[in-house]
Amino acid sequence: MLGYDMSWASFHIVEVMSSPKLVHKRTGYLAAAQSFQQDTDVLMLTTNLIKKDLASASALEIGITVNGLSHIVTPDLARDLSQDLVSMLNHSRPYIRKKVVLVLYKVFLKFPEALRLSFPRLKEKLEDPDASVVSATVSVICELARKNPRNYLPLAPQLFRLLTTSSNNWMLIKIIKMFASLTPLEPRLVKKLLPPLTSLIQTTRAMSVLYECIHTVITGGFLEAAGDASHALAATCVSRLRKFLEDPDQNLKYVGLLAMSRFLTTHPKLIAENKDIVLECIDDEDFSIRLRALDLVVGMANKKSLVDIVKRLIAHLVPPDEDDVSLHEASAVLDPIYRTDIVNRIIYICSQNQYKNIASFEWYIGVLVGLAHVSGVTVGDVLTKQLMDVAVRVKSVRHFAVKQMFRLLSDKQILQTAKKRDSNIEVMSAAAWICGEYCSLLDNIPATLECLLTPHVVDMPSNVQAIYIHNIIKIYSFWVNELVDEWNAELQQEFLKVTEVMQSKVGMFTRSSDLEVKERGYNAKAIFDLVVDVIEKEQNDTRAPTLLCGLSALFSIHELNPVAPKAQKKVPIPDGLDLDQWINEPLPELVFDSDSDTASMDTLQFDPENKNIYKKKKKHTRRSSPSDDEENIEKRRAARLEARRNDPYYIMAEKSSHPKHETLLDIEEDIDAIPVVKLSIDDFDHGKKKKSRKGKKKQMGLSNPPPPVIVPEEMPDDAVESASDQETGANAKGIGALAYNKSQGYKDIFASDDTVLNTVDLSKPLGAEEKFPQLKAYSSPEDARRLAEARAREERKARRSASKAPIAVIPTTKSSQMADDDGGKKKKKKSRTSKDSKSKSKSKSKSKSIEKKLKEESEENGDTAEVQDLPVAPLINDTNVALSEPFSVLMQDDIAVDAVVLLTDEHEEGLNVISAKLYLTNKSTEASFSNLRITPIASFDFRYLDQKRLTDVASFSDSLDLAPSQTITMMGYFAVLGDVRRGLCLRCDLQYDIQDSSALNQHNLEIPVSASVFVVAPQHPMDPARFAALLAEHGSEFDYRDTATLQLPVIDGTALDQALITALGTITGKLKLQVVEVVPGAASLYAKSVQGAQVAGLLKYDLSTAEQDKTAIISIDLKCTDDGFLEAFMDETASIQL
Repeated sequence: MLGYDMSWASFHIVEVMSSPKLVHKRTGYLAAAQSFQQDTDVLMLTTNLIKKDLASASALEIGITVNGLSHIVTPDLARDLSQDLVSMLNHSRPYIRKKVVLVLYKVFLKFPEALRLSFPRLKEKLEDPDASVVSATVSVICELARKNPRNYLPLAPQLFRLLTTSSNNWMLIKIIKMFASLTPLEPRLVKKLLPPLTSLIQTTRAMSVLYECIHTVITGGFLEAAGDASHALAATCVSRLRKFLEDPDQNLKYVGLLAMSRFLTTHPKLIAENKDIVLECIDDEDFSIRLRALDLVVGMANKKSLVDIVKRLIAHLVPPDEDDVSLHEASAVLDPIYRTDIVNRIIYICSQNQYKNIASFEWYIGVLVGLAHVSGVTVGDVLTKQLMDVAVRVKSVRHFAVKQMFRLLSDKQILQTAKKRDSNIEVMSAAAWICGEYCSLLDNIPATLECLLTPHVVDMPSNVQAIYIHNIIKIYSFWVNELVDEWNAELQQEFLKVTEVMQSKVGMFTRSSDLEVKERGYNAKAIFDLVVDVIEKEQNDTRAPTLLCGLSALFSIHELNPVAPKAQKKVPIPDGLDLDQWINEPLPELVFDSDSDTASMDTLQFDPENKNIYKKKKKHTRRSSPSDDEENIEKRRAARLEARRNDPYYIMAEKSSHPKHETLLDIEEDIDAIPVVKLSIDDFDHGKKKKSRKGKKKQMGLSNPPPPVIVPEEMPDDAVESASDQETGANAKGIGALAYNKSQGYKDIFASDDTVLNTVDLSKPLGAEEKFPQLKAYSSPEDARRLAEARAREERKARRSASKAPIAVIPTTKSSQMADDDGGKKKKKKSRTSKDSKSKSKSKSKSKSIEKKLKEESEENGDTAEVQDLPVAPLINDTNVALSEPFSVLMQDDIAVDAVVLLTDEHEEGLNVISAKLYLTNKSTEASFSNLRITPIASFDFRYLDQKRLTDVASFSDSLDLAPSQTITMMGYFAVLGDVRRGLCLRCDLQYDIQDSSALNQHNLEIPVSASVFVVAPQHPMDPARFAALLAEHGSEFDYRDTATLQLPVIDGTALDQALITALGTITGKLKLQVVEVVPGAASLYAKSVQGAQVAGLLKYDLSTAEQDKTAIISIDLKCTDDGFLEAFMDETASIQL
C-alpha cells in the first residue's frame, strides 16, 4: 500500500493463500492483490490453488478467492479458470453467482475469447431469481456495451422487461444508459422506450434515475421522435430539472444545470422561464455551479433580460452598496480566473450577433468604463477593442463616448495603476484614440491635450504612448484649424504659449527606450518646432500662417468606417498587376554568388530510389569546378566581400594576428574549394572500430562525452495525425527504435487493453471448434501406478485369451437369450403373483450365474485373488437397515438426551417443517427433576413453531417433572428458513431443578440436522433408463462433485459378498439413497431433497487390501446440483461406521 517492493515475498504470499484457515487465506489474497503484477513469476503456481478454492464448500472462501482473482487475473489465469467460473454461474448461493458475474468482466478483458463461449450463460443471468445477480449482470453487460453496443442489441427485449418491472434504481440507471447507446443503432427503440421513460420522469423520486432519463431523452433523439409532443416532453423535463436547482445538494444543482444547458439550443424559451432560479445559482458559493449557471445565462440573454443579467454579473466584481442590499447579491470574488471569465462573458453576451440585444449603447459604454475600474484583472485589451468598435460602428453614441473617454483620460486613479500587474491601463489607448478620431466632439480641447501630456504617460506601455503621441498631433491640428478663422494678435500670443508648453512636454517621449515611441516623439517635436518658428517669424502678420492652414488635412480628409473581415479578399486585382513579379529587379551577380553555395547544395538531393541521378549530378558539378577561370573566382570573391562590408546587418570580423592555420574558418577562404564528400552509413560502423577508438581515447586522455538527450515532442490530447506527421514519424523511426522507454518494461496490473474485446462479434453462432481450453490432467504417482497395473492386467488377459482356442459361447448366449424371451412371453400370460415370484427367483439365479461366470474367468486368467462383485439391486432391497435411530445429544452424570430428527409432510407458510423428538433420561436413582423445560434459540436457519404440538407427546415449551430412572419424550416442530448446508443444527437450552439442590442446572443442546433428513422418497423408483436420460439432458447442472472413502472390516469366517451386501444396505439406508443399477464392482445411486437438490453417485470398492489389512475400501463419488447440500451430504457419508 505504501509503494515498497514486495517481490521478495511473492512465494510466501502464495503459501499464505493456500492456508486452510480462513483468516490466513484472506490475508494472503489481500497481499496478492496489493503486490502482484502481471509479470509476477509465482502467478503460474496459483492456478490449481484458485481452482481448489473456487470449489470450496465455504461461501466465504469462494468470495475471498473471487475478489482476489479480480485483482491478480492475467491472460493465463483467465484462460485456465474461465470454464470453472462459468460453471459457477449456476451456484446455489446468489452471493457467489453475483461475484462470479462481476469477475467475469475482468476475465473477458484478459481473455476475450471467453466472451463468446460464456455469453449464453451470462445472458441467462438476466432471468436469475435473485435481484442482486441480475443487477450485477446488467452492470457487466452495460460496461461491455460501452464501446461496442451493437453486439448487445438482441438483449433489448430482456432489458426492456427489466426497465418496466424492476424497482432497483441503480439497475435502472445502467439499463437507461445502455438504451441511450442502443437507440442510435435501432431507431425503432425510441418509440418503444418513450412511454416508460416519460412515466419514470413524471413519477420517480430518485434524482439519479430522473437525471439519466432526461439525459437519455436529450442524447437519444427522443425529442425528435416525439413529434408534436416534443415540446410537452421538453417542458416536463425542464420542470423536473428545476427541482434539481432548488435542492440544497450541490451535486444535484450541478447536474441539473448541466442538463438544462442541453435544452438551451433546442428550447431556449423553456430555459428563459426559469431565469430566476438560474440567476440564484450564479450567487452560489460553489464556483463550479457558478460557471455552469453562467453558461445558461449567456444563452438566456435577450433585450429584456440583458441589463438585469449584466447587473448580477457585475455584482461579482464589486461589493454592493450598503443601501441596496439584496438577499441574492454576491460579494466580490478575488479569484482572478473567475473575474476574467465574468468580464469575458459580459462582453460576449453584449456583443453577440452584432450587439443585437443592446437597446442603449450609452449604457454599454458606461458598463465598459466601469469594468475598467472594478474588474481587478488585466482585461484592457478586450475593453479597448470593444470601446473602439462601438465608437466606430454606432455614430449616435460617439458624443457620449468622447465625454466618457475624456473622463477616463483625466481619471488620476486609473493613471496611478499603470505599473500594477492587474492594471487595465491599455484602455487608455482606446480613450486617446476615440478623443483623437472624433476630436470635433470634444468640449475642451486644451484640457484634453493637457491630459494627454500628463507626466504619468511615461509609466504606460509603449504601445499606449505611441497612440498618445499620434492623437496629440490629431487633436492639435484640429484645434489649429478651428483657430485659423479667428486668428488675431492676442490669440496668436496665447496659441504660441500653449504650443511652447506642448513642445517642452513632448520631449519626454524622445527619451523613451522604445524606438516607435522615440521616433513619434521626435516627429511631434519637429512639428511643434516648425509651428513655433513660423509663428515667431510672422508675429506682425494678422493672418494665420499657411503651415497651420494645411496641418489638419493630414488627418481629417476621410472619415474612418468599419471594414468587414472579408473585405480584403473581395478587392479586385487591378489590370496589369502581377503579384508574382519583382517590383525592383535584384542585383543578379550578388544574389547568385551569395546564394550559389546553398543553391548548388540544394540541387544535390539524395533520392534513394534513383541513386544514379545523384551520382550524375555530383560528377557534373565536379567537372565544372576546375574549368572555372581563376579570374572569375576572384571577381566573385571580391563582390561577396564588398557586399558584406556594405551590409549594415552583417558584422565583419577583424583581422586576427594569429596565423592562418590556427583560425577555425577564415572569411577569405575559398568556399568553392571546399570538397564535397559523400558520407555513407558504413563509415559509422561503431562495432568494427570500437577497440581503436578506445585506444585513441586512452592515448589522448579525453573523457567520453555524455550522449545527447532527445526531448520528446509534446502533442495535444486530441491531435489528428496529418500526412506530414506520418512522414516525420517514418523518418524518425530509427531514433524511436533506439530510445528506451522504462514504462515498456513495467506492466501495470490494472492496465487492460479492451481493443480486442471490443472487436468480438457475438452475432455469429458458436462453431464446433470453439470450446473452452482444457487443462491437461496430471495423475498422482499412486494413480499412475494403478493405471499401469490395470493396463498390464488387460494386456496379460489379452495374451492368454489369444493363446487359447476360441470357445463357442455364442450359441449358448443365443439359446439363453431365446429362453429368456420365451420366458418373457410366458410371463405375460401369468398372473401378477406369479410374475413377482418368478422375477425374484430369476434375479437370484441371474446373480448366481454372474458370480459363477466371473469366478470361471478369474480361474482362467490365473488370478490368485478372487474378485468379488457388488450384489444386485434385488438383494440390496431385501436388506433391512434401521432408519432414524436415536443419536446422543447430551451425556452427563445426571441426565442423558437422545434425539431423532425427521422431515414431516406438513408446511408452514410455504416452508418445510421438521420435527425433533428428544428422549430425556434421569440417570439418578434417588433424586428427581422438576421444572424441566427446553427453550429453542432463534436462528437464521430454523423457526420454532410453538403452536404445533401433539396431544400425546409433551412439547418443548412444556414444563415437566422427571422421576428417578425415568425416560420421557418431548417433541418440537421447526420451520426450515434457509438452505441445507454443512453444520446445520437446532440450538436449545435445557433447564431443570434437582431435588434437594439449589443449584441451577442448564445445558446447551446442539441437535445436528443431517442432509439425509431432507431426502424424500420418490413417487416412482428411478430406473436405469430414466437415470441415463437425466444425466444426458441435465448433466451440466450437476456442477459440484466430491468423493468419500469408507473402510469395511473383513472378519474371518464371514462371506465377503454378504459383508458387501450389508455395507451397501447400511450406506443407502442411512443416507436414504436409492440404488438405481448394480453392475460388477459398482452401483449407481440417486437421491433428491425436498428443496429440489438432486444427487447422483457411483459406489465402487477395492479388495486389493482385503487379505493383507483385513479391510475393503469403498469409494463413493457423488455429484450434486447444490454445493451446500453436497457438503452436508458428504460429511454425513464420511461419518458412517461400517
